[in-house]
Amino acid sequence: MSSLSKTAYVIARTLSAFGLPGLRGLRTRIYAWHFRATGMSVSDRVMVVAAHRSDSASIAFGHGVELGADSYIDYSGGVRLGDHVAVSEGAKVFTHNHVVRRGHANWHRNPIEFSSLQIEDYAWIGAGATVLPRVRRIGRGAIVGAGAVLAEDVPDFAVYAGNPAREIFRRDITEQD
Repeated sequence: MSSLSKTAYVIARTLSAFGLPGLRGLRTRIYAWHFRATGMSVSDRVMVVAAHRSDSASIAFGHGVELGADSYIDYSGGVRLGDHVAVSEGAKVFTHNHVVRRGHANWHRNPIEFSSLQIEDYAWIGAGATVLPRVRRIGRGAIVGAGAVLAEDVPDFAVYAGNPAREIFRRDITEQD
């Protein structure tokens, strides 16, 4: 990530002018350039940030990733998104957590724990869903339902929903690329 691409990215994610019809495509191209992604689609007010500095802070996008309006991806612990992954409107993905079970009463002074996350090809994180830091993998073709609070790994083609999210069923997939 060059400093020029980072500057362009910060401007594109911050200025509401990039929500205007003539500038939406430019916003997507800036995100794709900055994150070295192809076929990416980015909606309004999308935040892709390392909320805390760490050695593991990295992000990689597969081809055709879709990021819905107001989605938030924290890649402090490292995130890999496969091909054709969708992160819908208002979904939140976290890869860090503050230690609160032990240590100082002022939790700001306690260490931060980081976790990596792999989101496999064709996964879909529904609108308003929250993916907590303990999640390490969302499987191929898996779906996290709208509003779900996900606190565990999701197997391939499983559909999870609820708070806390639980498996609802497995998709019966007959065709794959």
